[in-house]
Amino acid sequence: MTVQQFLDNRFSALKSGDYVAVYDSYHNDAPFLQQFGDCDTYLHFAQQQLRSVAIKSWRCLRQRVVDKGQVEVLLLMELATETGPQFFFELALLIESDERWFYHSAQKLGEDDYSGVPDQIDFHHFDNATQKIRF
Repeated sequence: MTVQQFLDNRFSALKSGDYVAVYDSYHNDAPFLQQFGDCDTYLHFAQQQLRSVAIKSWRCLRQRVVDKGQVEVLLLMELATETGPQFFFELALLIESDERWFYHSAQKLGEDDYSGVPDQIDFHHFDNATQKIRF
């Protein structure tokens, strides 16, 4: 499976509310799994918190190889929320294991962090961000 196929599958699962598939897309070392140690805990959270948020669109803008079997992808996402549309950029770390890609963690930048033309955002905007919180 390619990185693009993995992302297509993951966003398709997010859009359709297939949260079991979303949970299964995380790498075993993902910080996310420290918060949601089992799928049932995540499903409960997702049903209560994520049902009011819908992915309207997403796009992979760039990729860079970090190490063997590790790729960072720069994503643009538009969400539909109860308060209106939200746009943000995500720098996601994907790790390949057993010939399959998994989502490890990500850093986000919102409209307040980057107000330029979306197609012109680059990795240096994340590298130079003051807050480098990866979730």
